[in-house]
Amino acid sequence: MPRSEAQGSVLSGDEARAGVTGHNVRYVLAFGLAGCVIAFLGIVLYFGYGRLTETLAGIFATPGERLLLYAIPLVLAAVATVLLLGLWNLVAGRSNSTSQKLMRWRVVLQFIAVCLVMVALFFSVR
Repeated sequence: MPRSEAQGSVLSGDEARAGVTGHNVRYVLAFGLAGCVIAFLGIVLYFGYGRLTETLAGIFATPGERLLLYAIPLVLAAVATVLLLGLWNLVAGRSNSTSQKLMRWRVVLQFIAVCLVMVALFFSVR
């Protein structure tokens, strides 16, 4: 028996979204991460690592400012590690809740990294 207009209609999730949800997110994240790593390596190779560290060491003269010089790469490495663990967990088909937790940690670590970079830029302009 067909439903009347007053009763409303029941749609499946795919019909309500007007499309099928794919699993392309993992590829976007993987290619995005690979692109960022390649871009940063290209920048380091172009400007020269020795000259880059000398310039940064000259900018960050005090020990507290030099701490930023070491903290930023560590936090960025932590972001990349958590991202890779989350992607691995997602691709391997393990627990979705663990993937969600890892991605939340990634967002928090990215926030910390952005804050550290902003503080470093503040000191470099000074």
